Amino acid sequence: MRISLHGRLMATTAIALCLFLLAAGWIWERLFTTSVRASAEEQMLIVAYGLVDATKKDADAAAFRGTFAGPFILLPDELGEPRLSRPNSGLYAYVETADGTLAWRSPSMAITSVDAPPRPRPPPGDSRFHKIEIDGTEPRFLLGYTVILEELEDSELTFWVLNDQAPFNAEIREFRRSLVVGVIAATLLLIVLQLGTLRWGLHPLRRMAERVRALHAGERGDIGEDYPAELAQLAHTLNRFVEHEMESRERYRRAMGDLAHSLKTPLAVLKNALITPDKPDKTLFDDQLDRMEETISRQLSRAAAMPPVLPREPVAVMPVLERLCRALDKAYVEKHVDVEIRRAQVRVRADERDVMDVLGNLLENAYKYSHSKVRITARRDKCPATRADTGPTGSNAVELDGAGTGSRDAICIVVEDDGDGIPEAAKRYVFERGARADTAHSGHGIGLAASVELATAYGGTVQLADSDLGGARVILKLPA
Repeated sequence: MRISLHGRLMATTAIALCLFLLAAGWIWERLFTTSVRASAEEQMLIVAYGLVDATKKDADAAAFRGTFAGPFILLPDELGEPRLSRPNSGLYAYVETADGTLAWRSPSMAITSVDAPPRPRPPPGDSRFHKIEIDGTEPRFLLGYTVILEELEDSELTFWVLNDQAPFNAEIREFRRSLVVGVIAATLLLIVLQLGTLRWGLHPLRRMAERVRALHAGERGDIGEDYPAELAQLAHTLNRFVEHEMESRERYRRAMGDLAHSLKTPLAVLKNALITPDKPDKTLFDDQLDRMEETISRQLSRAAAMPPVLPREPVAVMPVLERLCRALDKAYVEKHVDVEIRRAQVRVRADERDVMDVLGNLLENAYKYSHSKVRITARRDKCPATRADTGPTGSNAVELDGAGTGSRDAICIVVEDDGDGIPEAAKRYVFERGARADTAHSGHGIGLAASVELATAYGGTVQLADSDLGGARVILKLPA
């Protein structure tokens, strides 16, 4: 069974917290018990000191009325501690001589008939503290203190003090009850605080998980960037991964559309060649089949490839134009298009297959929408001037370094036709993939968009203008 990260942290911290508080409670209980025992010892030692002091002051039997309890020990009836005179007070005292003879005992001990337990006598000037039980009775504390009194002819006496443990045990039990209640309350409070802290601390993770689920469901395009520093890099990486996947998916979609569009012209050429009464031209068939094979291979590789790299050797434009015009003459043989090529020995730095795709799309549109005339001009250095409103705006009219009008590093290829032209309103969207200005002719609205994408990849542009032939003028700029 998989346990959530929140559950793991909560269980771990709760167990650690309980163990810590149990250990702390046990330590506090031990410290308090030790403190109570030390307090009992201190109180009993004070009683012993009082008895010693009273014995020193009242050693002369003729000086006061007292209780004779031994051969020569005399203590006053009124002692400093009232409990020594009350029966069952819990505090008792007696005095032993060096040979173990009982020389004196307190009134509370005589009335209650508490026996003096035998215990090893501490050395003179020292005290001993014990915890004892007498004949199964309640445990008591016993403290012995031995002194040598000069007033009694250097007699060695041991003062014993007995104290019931009941009051101290009751104090300890009360402390334990309070401690248990306090530890339980503190544990519950800290667990609640820990739960709130974990929920607040793990909220970015939950937010990320929710956004990932929304991303999977197609409700979001990324997971955002509003995360703490520890998750920021992960979120950035996931967003880049999603962006890369979306770009790859779009690239494959476009590649398939470009492939279908690129195969249209060779298929039309082959179809027209088959229905002509003349003997089929084997060279034409081989040329078109090779072109189709190259197109399929290139589009599939482009779908998984990075942006194009400029080749070492430039490509001559005229052979590509002548090859395309021969194929389009076969495809549009029924229109008898008059093609005028204003020749110039120009070269562009691009892949020959990409040049053929770009020019093929532009020439096919010119053939398709012309009435009878197509004019192609290729020149270096300067392009023909265009009207201020002849080109698209925004992303469809990208001007890159080295490809602008008048740039000495630009090759301008102008394709014009004598058709009806492109309406002004359509010029703003005709470069968008899938958009078409004319629905009377068959097509997918991919040719111009594919040409713009390829030209932009090489640092060029595609622009629209009006031709003096009456139709459209398409201006392709590529690096020389």
